[in-house]
Amino acid sequence: MKKNDILTPVGLILALGFVAYGILSGKTGIDAFIDTPSLAITVGGSFASLLITFSMDDLKTGLKVTKEILKSGNINKVDLVDQFKELARKVRKDGPLAVEQEVSEIEDNFLRKGLELAIDGIDMEDIKEILEIEIDEVESKYITGSKIFKIWGSYAPAFGMVGTLIGLIQMLAGGMGDPAAIASGMGAALITTFYGALMANAILNPIGFNIQIKGEKECERMDMMICGIMSIQNGDSTRVIEEKLVNFLTPKEKKSYYTRGTIEGEAVNVA
Repeated sequence: MKKNDILTPVGLILALGFVAYGILSGKTGIDAFIDTPSLAITVGGSFASLLITFSMDDLKTGLKVTKEILKSGNINKVDLVDQFKELARKVRKDGPLAVEQEVSEIEDNFLRKGLELAIDGIDMEDIKEILEIEIDEVESKYITGSKIFKIWGSYAPAFGMVGTLIGLIQMLAGGMGDPAAIASGMGAALITTFYGALMANAILNPIGFNIQIKGEKECERMDMMICGIMSIQNGDSTRVIEEKLVNFLTPKEKKSYYTRGTIEGEAVNVA
């Protein structure tokens, strides 16, 4: 079962919302913060540098990972422990073929593949090697997605500064005779710095770190699945499988698991 992750979109909305509130509560209004050339320099320039840095395949990977993160949540690892315990019970009682139909209906491709390989009697080390290669591919995908946003987050403020320097040069080249014009020009010059800082700190870097953290959790979840699959194939009791998999849970998840009485109740019935 998946837990919907609403914090990512909520965080983005709140970050931009608080900035908008600060702008609208001032005397100048929002018009003073809108400048198309500045936006073109900051967004367009930083994205162009991103095209130089990454290949098209890398950028597609980053887009795909971002979509996955925004629309999906985290797998409930507590439910995963229960799922493995139930599968182990059936396998120990009736043999691997008893869970063949159930395994074929599992939605998670990684888990289904691993269990199908185990049911087919593939060597344990071969299964582990196959699944670890897939974990490496998933890890690489998340690392690439994270790097794209982090590097874009470093380019945006730099191009914001470029835009500011352009504005200052244009302002100084126009002469220093009118103080009001100088003040107006200075404000316009600083807008690109504002755009760059906003892009980096409210959008790009948070998404980059979000992808990194989600990737680490996903790989840990997949390691947990490998442990469960290996234990089932090894013929471990549900108690042994339970003790192994509980070690993958966070303190909060462990508390939830123990509070339900799963270990004390169900494990006692395992022979």
